[in-house]
Amino acid sequence: MAEIKSENTKGMAEDELKALQERVAAMTPDELREFRNSHDADSMGFWGKESL
Repeated sequence: MAEIKSENTKGMAEDELKALQERVAAMTPDELREFRNSHDADSMGFWGKESL
């Protein structure tokens, strides 16, 4: 299965991406809300092949 990355994560190495995914998975709801709000959603479009 092809992995879809965002503009924000397209330059990350696999180990960096895995570490980020693990960090996000361990966040509390408040930490996750703060993390999401710290990124510009308009600049985080898809990179690579998009699925329908």
